[in-house]
Amino acid sequence: MRGVCHGGPTQVRGEASSAGVEPTTSAFGGRRSIQLSYKDMSGHTSRPIGQCRPPAGARATMPDPALSCSFVPASATQLPANAQASAEGGVAPRWAVLTVTWANSLASGILWSGVPFVTERQYGFTKTQNLALALAEAAVYVVVAFFSGSILRRLGTRGGLTPRGWLAGVFLVQVAASFVALTGVWGLIAASCILSAVGASLWPVMESYVSSGQHGGNMRRSLGYFNVTWMSATGASLLLMAPLMAVGEAQYSLLAMLPVSALSLVLLRWFPSCPAPHPPEHAHTHIAPQYPYLLKATRFIVPASYVFISVIGPVLPFLLRDLALDDGMKTPLASVWMFSRTFVVMALSQVTFWHARWSTLAVAVALLAGGFAITIMATSATMAFVGLAMFGAGHGTIYYAGLYYAMAVGGAEVDAGGRFEALIGLGYVIGPLAVMLCDGSKGQLVGATWAAAMLGLVPALAPWFAWRRRQAKLAGVAA
Repeated sequence: MRGVCHGGPTQVRGEASSAGVEPTTSAFGGRRSIQLSYKDMSGHTSRPIGQCRPPAGARATMPDPALSCSFVPASATQLPANAQASAEGGVAPRWAVLTVTWANSLASGILWSGVPFVTERQYGFTKTQNLALALAEAAVYVVVAFFSGSILRRLGTRGGLTPRGWLAGVFLVQVAASFVALTGVWGLIAASCILSAVGASLWPVMESYVSSGQHGGNMRRSLGYFNVTWMSATGASLLLMAPLMAVGEAQYSLLAMLPVSALSLVLLRWFPSCPAPHPPEHAHTHIAPQYPYLLKATRFIVPASYVFISVIGPVLPFLLRDLALDDGMKTPLASVWMFSRTFVVMALSQVTFWHARWSTLAVAVALLAGGFAITIMATSATMAFVGLAMFGAGHGTIYYAGLYYAMAVGGAEVDAGGRFEALIGLGYVIGPLAVMLCDGSKGQLVGATWAAAMLGLVPALAPWFAWRRRQAKLAGVAA
């Protein structure tokens, strides 16, 4: 549950390049969160997972062609900025990185959004059983993500494993898991948990390749391409499942892991052994005074939004079944919120009217919560379509606002990635737990989910009140 607020696309103008912030994004089985690697004012920078470091005793003043590769989590060590120069050939071609990203996001979308349809259609799972499976997948992810830093560091320093070698191993595990998924219901459950662990290990390394050797506008463009790529793939995964759903063979959609992994292994040929580190950047531009307060608010709102997402995925197959839709139409309708989110994020990256406005977050939360309720209570496909479109628009706005303010406020005093990793993981766990405790009626489901989300939404009011007090104090002084 990778990282801090949620990664948004393309360029962020003006304020977004301030204070030396270099963002990298992270993913939870096709559900990304942002990790930011902050550079401090002394010229030190924390290295993302998978970047190269000089051998012991080596001088760190110039690039060394003999750099040894090892996994070093950002929290493990810091090197002077002049030791972070890119090794020649350390940047993977964008087309290769984005192709691997799209393919594996397609597979992830099938796992996280498609498996609930498989379990409901093929194995007769109840709503509670689907929620329990989602809870198990989330718990596995949280545990693996928590320990992944030390595991990667140990394998890199003791075994000499490179980031590219790690990715190759991950893709091979995906192949094995796809076959396990076809052995029956317990095989599907085991494969889902295995692939959850795979995602916790795959995306942080992939993201280090996305941003390797870049900074400023180039990095933001790369992150934009990356986010639009994975977002569109998760929506496409449900569209591609539709023909198999129509003939009652949805479980075979999991075989998509085979060509995805094979293609990814081939494309690793264009990946350097280690991603190049970020060159130093010392951009400092003006930011609006309310930005730090808005950032603090999004640090609560973004995780709360994942309470809704963690619930809607497992229960959507049952909601659409009650609408008496043809099997071939269920997954295309379910994909509406994913494409709505993609379009909203793309649009927000091109306009500025929403910057520094508290009302943007308020409208986004209303769209998310309202769209969720409309979807759950829908009595027709049209009503479900409207609810899902609102839901996606709300989450896309929250997602991109979180990224924008995190990028704009450069002097953060905490590791935002680690904080949001834990909070978003908590959202994925709290959502299914809260709904499993209700009586199963639609009204109870909506109420339980809203109540769980309030754990994040209510604290988000504190920064708003702090901003209002600040403005009142300034107005009093001016008077």
